[in-house]
Amino acid sequence: MSKSLIFCSLLIFIVIGCASKSIEIVPTYTTPNLYSSWDCNQINNELLRLNSRVATLTGEQDRIYKNDQMYGWVGTFLLWPLYLFIKGDGAIASELAKVKGEYQALLQASSNNKCD
Repeated sequence: MSKSLIFCSLLIFIVIGCASKSIEIVPTYTTPNLYSSWDCNQINNELLRLNSRVATLTGEQDRIYKNDQMYGWVGTFLLWPLYLFIKGDGAIASELAKVKGEYQALLQASSNNKCD
């Protein structure tokens, strides 16, 4: 096997197996109808709570992304066993997508209820 083929294979492994940036994680759809019976105060309180949760999960996901990138590049050029430490998208990414979706649904419910 040629060195360039090995290098390309490893590079593809890095790109596919690494975690996503938090900004690239697409919200999971949540229907705003879940919040149609809520008043503006309830919606605003939940928006504040979810905003804090999104910020926390974003930080955690970006940390995982940076670590995966570091393990991938160091593994490519120095120590291939570091590939075993690449986590990829997991529970944090799934929860972030869910919370982003709930946040968007609450914003829509807030708009529907004409909250300020």
